[in-house]
Amino acid sequence: MQQDKRNMLPNRGNQFPRSDTRQRDTLDLREFWKTLVRQKRLIAITVGVTLLLTLLFTLVSKNVYRATATLQIERETARVVDSDFLSSGDIRDTRDFYQTQFELIRSRTLAAKVIEELKLNETLENTSLFGHIKQWFGDDDPRSKQTALENKLLDKLSVEPVKNSRLVAVHYESSDPEQAAQIANAVVSTFQRMNTERRVDTTTDAQEYLSQSIKEAKTRAEEAEKRMTQYAQEHGIFQLDGQDATTASLTLQKLSEELVQAQKQRFEIESKYAVLSDKGRALADRIGILEDGTAYLQTLGMQLEKLKAQEQQQPSASLRKEISNVETKIEVAVKTKLTSLKGEVETAKNKENLTREGIARAKSAAMLEQDKTIAYNTLKQEATTNQELYQNLMQRLKEVGVAGGVAANNVAIIDKAQVPIDKFKPSLPTNLTFGALLGLLLGVSAAFLRDFMDDRVKDIAELERATQLPVLGIVPAVQDQTPEQLATLTIREPRSGVAEAFRSLRTAMRFILNDDNKGIIFVTSAHAGEGKSTTTANLACAYANAGNRVLLIDADLRNPSLHKTLGGSNEVGLANYLGGYGDTTTLVQATNVTNLSLIPAGTLPDDPAELLASAQMEGLLATAHDNFDLIILDGPPVLGLADAIILASLADTTLLTVRAESTQMGTLSNALKRLRQSHANLSGILLNQVDMRRGGRFGYDYADYYYYQPSK
Repeated sequence: MQQDKRNMLPNRGNQFPRSDTRQRDTLDLREFWKTLVRQKRLIAITVGVTLLLTLLFTLVSKNVYRATATLQIERETARVVDSDFLSSGDIRDTRDFYQTQFELIRSRTLAAKVIEELKLNETLENTSLFGHIKQWFGDDDPRSKQTALENKLLDKLSVEPVKNSRLVAVHYESSDPEQAAQIANAVVSTFQRMNTERRVDTTTDAQEYLSQSIKEAKTRAEEAEKRMTQYAQEHGIFQLDGQDATTASLTLQKLSEELVQAQKQRFEIESKYAVLSDKGRALADRIGILEDGTAYLQTLGMQLEKLKAQEQQQPSASLRKEISNVETKIEVAVKTKLTSLKGEVETAKNKENLTREGIARAKSAAMLEQDKTIAYNTLKQEATTNQELYQNLMQRLKEVGVAGGVAANNVAIIDKAQVPIDKFKPSLPTNLTFGALLGLLLGVSAAFLRDFMDDRVKDIAELERATQLPVLGIVPAVQDQTPEQLATLTIREPRSGVAEAFRSLRTAMRFILNDDNKGIIFVTSAHAGEGKSTTTANLACAYANAGNRVLLIDADLRNPSLHKTLGGSNEVGLANYLGGYGDTTTLVQATNVTNLSLIPAGTLPDDPAELLASAQMEGLLATAHDNFDLIILDGPPVLGLADAIILASLADTTLLTVRAESTQMGTLSNALKRLRQSHANLSGILLNQVDMRRGGRFGYDYADYYYYQPSK
């Protein structure tokens, strides 16, 4: 009957309705802030330790002085002569050029020269603690010592360009202010000298290269000229009016000119013949083209025109006869001239044909000499090219010689380094500020790392998401109380936060045990030390104080404690009854709390789990259910023992006690897994030992609002 009644209780085998427990993939600044608040002590300690170490480091560090020399570095020097042969390459990018200069200032070659010049083998010291540590582990090899000296100098040498200018500040740091200024000045002067030497070396190399090239070019030019002259002599090639020529080419040129002249002469004679033979033209036009006999024909023409004019005025037979005679004379003279011109045309044609034949023969001869001319022109071009190359190299050699002697250095020392008066570092305010920032960064990092690695219960929302169970109550931590005082704190101090917490738990359990608040409540924890026995006693007191008849059974048959805290006897108890000794009349003990009865654990058995799983245990609970309003079982922890699993199966609901900032989430998850595998009815979680001064960490901020204490 009891078992059937328990099975009819609501929520049997069911858990608290689960909400969506998936964590949002969003940045929650409030969680970050909560983490920082939780770990504020760690952050403060980290910042304090970092500041202390920074202070100690600052106090034990040597004073460092910085000396600064200023250089002016021009991208290109002013040229007295225009000579591109000495250009250092393509430096169109100004940044590349100046970065190259900075690296040259910090080069090992320059460092070695400064060390040698100032004899710094023994006086160059490290100013930093890390430098001394590295020096302790140094090597005795001379080459290693030299490298170490160069590294020491370069570590303290820095180059800083002055913004919006061509000035460069060269800094050197040392614990000796005079040495700092000395080395800074040596660096800039050595760099300037090395720059000049590089330019001189460049000029010398260029001159040597040009001299060698000139010798080779001169030899090639002389050989080419010699081959060209010899070839011209062998093949009859000579110069005429500054041009190369052969006999055939000259003959062809002369005949071509004669042919042009003959054609011109023929065209003129033919033109005269055509005009003179054209009777349709005026006599003056026909006579005008003639050169010889023109006066006679012109006289006849004028006479003819005069007679024709008279005949028109006074026509007469004598005039017409005279006109006819004049015309006959003119016609005879023209025919005579035409016959002469026709002979001249034939003569001109013959001359032209003969000239053409001569040209054809000259062309044949010229074609034969063409290959010789091509070869000669090739030799001539080679000789000309070699001669031009020789002349150009000679000119470059002169320019390089002049440029190397007059070119200005593009590096100038503007300000020499002065001996510094004030120290450059360590600066206590700067170091402390840096230490504070570093400590804060390390502290925050350590806080998040610790919070990430710490899986203890420290947030109520995270606890509910991980367990999928509601937190039914939060019990504040109590200081300076004995276990006996803690067990009845709900009765002794009804206005305390603990009493209010258990009354709230009692109210929450009412909605779980709806059958007139009757049922069996099993209180357990993941492992020992989480306050389950104190929780059981105070919960029983809360129910008893409300007028419920409560039976408290100490079912922890391995480490019982309720008989001590509630003042009972443990000679006869649950273990004795389950083992077949005693009866229920002597088993139940009254306590100092009204309506609260106790069954102690009794004599500890060898096999507690076997006794708790016996029929006598079920019979005891059935009998107690008829005589009491509520039965509360105090059992052992879940992990490692089978007792808690058995008691959870016998109870109507199971309450899991969790100690704030002590119980680990992994341990709690394993305990819940075991309880759920046994189909235990888990009602919820009681969060115990919560520091209410930091209650906001668990979602509660009313630590001082339980009761108002009026001032007396």
